[in-house]
Amino acid sequence: MVCLLGLLGGCISATGRLSVELQKQIEREVRQSFDALVSASKALESKKYFDLIDAEKFIGLNADGSNWNSVDDLKALIEPGFNMVEKVDSIEFTNVKVSVIDQNTVILVNEYQQSLRLKNGEQYVDAGGGTQVWSKSTGKWLLVSISASSRQ
Repeated sequence: MVCLLGLLGGCISATGRLSVELQKQIEREVRQSFDALVSASKALESKKYFDLIDAEKFIGLNADGSNWNSVDDLKALIEPGFNMVEKVDSIEFTNVKVSVIDQNTVILVNEYQQSLRLKNGEQYVDAGGGTQVWSKSTGKWLLVSISASSRQ
């Protein structure tokens, strides 16, 4: 086994496979980034939310089937959406799974349920899921793609 502790924070076998220890470390790091994204969403803090997205590489798929061809397309949905919300009553991620592809690429899938109180007084309840691709090309884990779905 070849250890590249200074570069990777773990070990890679001669076959190029990540050690179990390194996979667990990467999963912990991505879950921390995901938790930060959830916290930013709960607090309706769009700047903190977008700080976790790679603005140069981002593309994605909206739940309505339309593409987000840049981070600006996502901002056009998220920022007005956050501004419409008075309070996030609850948001729960009931099924989160992380798949480590390599030391710089991770796929995270999740299912969620949320309840929001809008500024106009209406209650909004939603459930669905998502796929996120996280990349560590800049030294920190950033989202490069989101694919959203809704269970309505």
